[in-house]
Amino acid sequence: MRRPGAAAVWWGAAFGAAVAARLLPPAAGLTSAGQAVLGVALGGMLLWMTEALPLGVTAILVLGLLGTVPGLAPTEAFVGFASPVVFFLVGALALGLAVERTGLAARAARRLLAGSRGKPARLYAHMLAGFAPLALLLPSAITRNAILVPAYRDALAAMGAGPRAGRAVMLALAVLNTLASSALLTGGVSSIATATLLGGFTWTSWFALMAVPYYTLIALGGLVLYRLLGPFEPGHGRPPADEGPAPPLTGAERRTLAILALTSLLWLTDAIHGLSPAVPALLGASLVLAPGIGVLEWQAFESRLSWGLLLTVGASLSLARALETTGAADWLAGLATRGLGAADLPPAAFLAALVTAVAVVHLGITNLPACIALLVPVGSTVGAAAGLNPVVCGLVVAITVDTVILYPVQTASSLLAYESGMFRAGDVRRFGVMLWLVTIAVVIGVAVPWWTLMGLPLARP
Repeated sequence: MRRPGAAAVWWGAAFGAAVAARLLPPAAGLTSAGQAVLGVALGGMLLWMTEALPLGVTAILVLGLLGTVPGLAPTEAFVGFASPVVFFLVGALALGLAVERTGLAARAARRLLAGSRGKPARLYAHMLAGFAPLALLLPSAITRNAILVPAYRDALAAMGAGPRAGRAVMLALAVLNTLASSALLTGGVSSIATATLLGGFTWTSWFALMAVPYYTLIALGGLVLYRLLGPFEPGHGRPPADEGPAPPLTGAERRTLAILALTSLLWLTDAIHGLSPAVPALLGASLVLAPGIGVLEWQAFESRLSWGLLLTVGASLSLARALETTGAADWLAGLATRGLGAADLPPAAFLAALVTAVAVVHLGITNLPACIALLVPVGSTVGAAAGLNPVVCGLVVAITVDTVILYPVQTASSLLAYESGMFRAGDVRRFGVMLWLVTIAVVIGVAVPWWTLMGLPLARP
């Protein structure tokens, strides 16, 4: 836990930044409302990164400060709670709790233990290798984390794994698991939004271009995380294979699997019915909670529903929307990338600077679709001005937004893993800094040569 004195310092710094933004004269090209929202964003970011306050308390403070911004409609402070992402999380949490309560998580944990032979390092390696095939079955990283977090938590407990192994597994689920989704065009809003903005992509062409960079990032990121945390403590659990065959599926487990299969089918056929991903999640949640056929009682679900998680997601989405409507997001993006187009940088240095600029802007804009919608066109335009292929620069922006995560609030899937309590915000920050360097290396040393081989050169056509 952070010492009370340090928490007070960070709380004071964050609140002071929000207040100072209202008192200082507006910066050139920025309205007073935009400057106030930037102050709120900076304050919220400091508190979320340092955990000076609980995440939910910071979210409430952010919402309250947004409601006082002059020129911002009162409803704008709460618009994030109308986002499908919030309700997607509700559905995913219900499905994950059903997997845990019916014993499917424990059953999966026994299989994980059998494959890892009771060794935490082997479990970690198998998990990294399984991200790609699991993403084909369940494209949403949020849904996968809702199911995998309890399964791996049970497996770690059963083998008596130490804290370093727990931090590594949950951090990989928080950050690297998302990258397996982004390698697929149907893997989430980040890939779909980028492909739409750049144009000309099919599912196959996206996978052909992006699978190699993303899978490389997963492999290198997993290795870096292992080295960052140090060798895992040895476990003391016995592989369940020594304990005899697993019992047959219970009726509750069978019903839960059927509901998961139906929900996944609806997600995979969204091109046919056009439903928002939140709708199948909510339908699946209603089935697991329905009397007679469900496997959960409402009181049990209500007691486990994380208000801190929902408040944080809603507040971060409201903050991103306010940054957009007040013009602060455009100003921030322009400030971060203005010098790139004018600077006469070699291509490798330009790409490194682009990754850095995108990571800085993403610190304040936690909404992935908003960040992609803002930065992909900006990155493409700045890249074209520097004589580089705008499509390549747009893809680099997308990879950076997905990979460089410096605090848990930046993505909903990382928040789900953060709820396990096995790592702190400081762990995310240290891992994020290392992934920033890894991203630069992979973009320059792997992605660009691979895209050139695939007919997408770095130089502007």
